[in-house]
Amino acid sequence: MSTTHYIASWFYKESPDKASFYPQTGLRGDDLLGYAIYTQIQVPFFATFRHYHPEAKLLFFTNIQSLPEALEKVFRQLDVSVVRLPYHCAPPQGWYRAWGNQFYVYDILKYMGQAMQPEDTFLLCDADCLCRRPLYPLFHEVEREGSALYELETRPDETINGLTLREMGEFYARCYGQAPRTPLAYYGGEFFVLRGDVVARINEAYPALWDYNLACFRRLETKMNEEAHLLSILAERLGLRNARANRYIKRMWTTPRYNNVCPGDEELSVWHLPYEKKRGLYRLYKRLHHSPFINEAVFWSLAARCVGVPRITWSKRWHDRLHTLLLKVYPHKYTRL
Repeated sequence: MSTTHYIASWFYKESPDKASFYPQTGLRGDDLLGYAIYTQIQVPFFATFRHYHPEAKLLFFTNIQSLPEALEKVFRQLDVSVVRLPYHCAPPQGWYRAWGNQFYVYDILKYMGQAMQPEDTFLLCDADCLCRRPLYPLFHEVEREGSALYELETRPDETINGLTLREMGEFYARCYGQAPRTPLAYYGGEFFVLRGDVVARINEAYPALWDYNLACFRRLETKMNEEAHLLSILAERLGLRNARANRYIKRMWTTPRYNNVCPGDEELSVWHLPYEKKRGLYRLYKRLHHSPFINEAVFWSLAARCVGVPRITWSKRWHDRLHTLLLKVYPHKYTRL
């Protein structure tokens, strides 16, 4: 039996009474502009992943019952299956100020636990990413090893979404009655690849960890605020700790105040571009939404200019400033898909 490679992205739209804040867009989870931004970036995401993985099963998870027709058309052209899931893993009201939809990842894993064979591979990736090269070497590695995680270098007392690694280690010790074997690492939730049997192991371990996390919330004790915190805990608990994905992806910050892109980063298989949601990725969406098929030589030359990899040009700075201004003055223009 041949292995199936699943590649997925997702977007969960929050209701007005439960909406939280999303710092990268500066918007709430129920904002119409935020909805437009997160649906638009699905186009360059799936266009690039499909180009390099013609036989993979592409999935888009969401709670939105009626997607914009333009996006549905792109999904039909690229053979992307839409999977509509409710949010069973949602945290209670008052959980944390930001990223309230992130635990939706564990509903997705529950679904995939039923859909996958043990030897299949599943890549879950944030949509503010572009696939630059085929990921088959990574998939084959996961077939052998079971998982590939993206480890972010973090100091023990550096705060990551409200928690330090030291606090996470203390939480782990309280939860499981024993300290981590080595100090915890933080694994970003924007990109991970799991074999089917590992998905099953995570699904088996998750409920007890989530129940303990909820109990900590009710007791006003330190809790894990977002999905990557829990992924980092489970990686230690299940013996999954690794940094295999670091050879393939980098979280590339291209802001005027902080730019960590280095020459050679353009050769990575996946570019993660959080700052470009409202900027360069929008320009690529405009290029692709009528025909989501890429000519590599033309597309990557344009993409490099739009997103600032490996360098930010003055033209990009000018386009970014103009676009940011227009978003403020004419937000309704950018909510039309």
